[in-house]
Amino acid sequence: MKGRAGRPRRQVAAIVPAAGDSSRMGGIPKILAPVNGLPLIGHTLRALEACASVDEIIVAAREEDVAPIAGLCRELGLLKVSRVLVGGETRPLSVMLALTETKAGLVAVHDGARPCVTPALCEAVLKKAAETGAAAPALPLSDSVKVTEGGVIARSADRSALCTVQTPQCFEAGLLKGALAKALQAGIEITDDSAAVEALPYPVHIVPGEARNIKVTAAEDLEIVSFFLKGNS
Repeated sequence: MKGRAGRPRRQVAAIVPAAGDSSRMGGIPKILAPVNGLPLIGHTLRALEACASVDEIIVAAREEDVAPIAGLCRELGLLKVSRVLVGGETRPLSVMLALTETKAGLVAVHDGARPCVTPALCEAVLKKAAETGAAAPALPLSDSVKVTEGGVIARSADRSALCTVQTPQCFEAGLLKGALAKALQAGIEITDDSAAVEALPYPVHIVPGEARNIKVTAAEDLEIVSFFLKGNS
């Protein structure tokens, strides 16, 4: 993977925000939920470790999860995990904390609760980010989309211009750091890192995502990722 205009490859850090409260999991800490004999985040970190372009991995977790995750990394022999640190109260703060711990030129921010990501997808998004400065994987919508008003359908929306965005979302490190700092200072509510970069504004380029790359948000999602992960064993 080369940077813009054929520049030598820059160091790449994968940042894994995993400090969420798992509110939709019935109180279960989802990143440590067992899936096929391994805590969920173990599958996520193994996939990032297998991405050839990733040089280091930094995990931002809840304080009570730092020691278990660090122990898991040792148990799995994950050599690229350089830090497991205490994350912030919000996702942007967790990512900012991780950014201060790396000197990498490119960063790939990936949800700790997306264990089915493939190294191939990571490589594709990183390649696009090296060329353009910002990239994210996305899938086109397959369902019809409606706009509702007062509990009834008001009109249909044109789904051809809509997509669902996944992670890893990859950026030049300085670009992401500046975008997050500006968003935090302005009090802009963002749900992913791409939103902060878009708000600059700066174009985020799209790479085809993967249907299997789902995010675990509810307990029933564990069965789905278990199915996908069995195909890798």
